Amino acid sequence: YLVEFQDAVVTSPATSLGKTYPIISVANGTGSQTRRINLVGRQRPNQESIKFSVDAKESTAVEGVHYTLDGGTITLPANSSFGDCKFTILRAPAAAGTSVTLVLVLEGNGSDIKPNENYKRLGFRITL
Repeated sequence: YLVEFQDAVVTSPATSLGKTYPIISVANGTGSQTRRINLVGRQRPNQESIKFSVDAKESTAVEGVHYTLDGGTITLPANSSFGDCKFTILRAPAAAGTSVTLVLVLEGNGSDIKPNENYKRLGFRITL
């Protein structure tokens, strides 16, 4: 079993920036964000919790200033192929012409659901 970001599957990677994952532009203070994740494989009879985190090496955004994670887990409902990754883009102090990057990475459920290596990262450029 694998999990992946739907946006990473359907959006081209930011190869011009040397990245293997897409970077989506979002405005400062956009608020609540929901991104779909896909389960690759047969649907599970029980609800699963999928962990996600911020890729600290790739991100310049600061938690509590630019974003908050809504729990750091995604609920994959029983008998479903989809779940929702939720986080919030906060209103940070404006700085004309600048931006920060937030990169989320799927971690799986810690046992038999693993992240799809090709589609486990999704980046966001927050324009300040």
